[in-house]
Amino acid sequence: MALTAEQIALLDKIQADGERLHREVGVCARSTLLAVGRNLDLGSDDALNGALKTAIPLSGGIASTRNECGALIGGVMAIGMGMVGYDPGTKNPEARKPVMSAAKTFFRWFEKEVGHASCYDIRDANLGRFYDQADPVENQKYIEAGGNEMCAGLVGKAARKAAEMILEFRSA
Repeated sequence: MALTAEQIALLDKIQADGERLHREVGVCARSTLLAVGRNLDLGSDDALNGALKTAIPLSGGIASTRNECGALIGGVMAIGMGMVGYDPGTKNPEARKPVMSAAKTFFRWFEKEVGHASCYDIRDANLGRFYDQADPVENQKYIEAGGNEMCAGLVGKAARKAAEMILEFRSA
């Protein structure tokens, strides 16, 4: 699908918002989801706030366990919010197929674009090692090593790609 100038401008805004939110809040999953959610009106304020609460402990590789990147998880959450149009409390295998396909495509895109899916591997490859942000001394070293800017860039890219996929779905 060819994007319109208006859609490209919206994606630019979402990417910039994701980066800004990460710099301000420093929580990858929440920043990614919030940038997409606000700009694409993915739900009511209550629904978005509920999703954001669930995203808080997902950063740092899921509660700082160094597993999947929060930007990746936030993007997948946004795809779910933006593409699920049926009652999520029901079994609906046919309606799930496009959402699951999009989430898998997003995951594969993220791995290819970033080189890794895990927070540990991303930080190790880009910063030389993993920094435990729960420790104030380690967090300062992470900032000095450029970690906050590196992660802000990932959040922006992930938010943009997830939003692009949602826009494509809505246009189909």
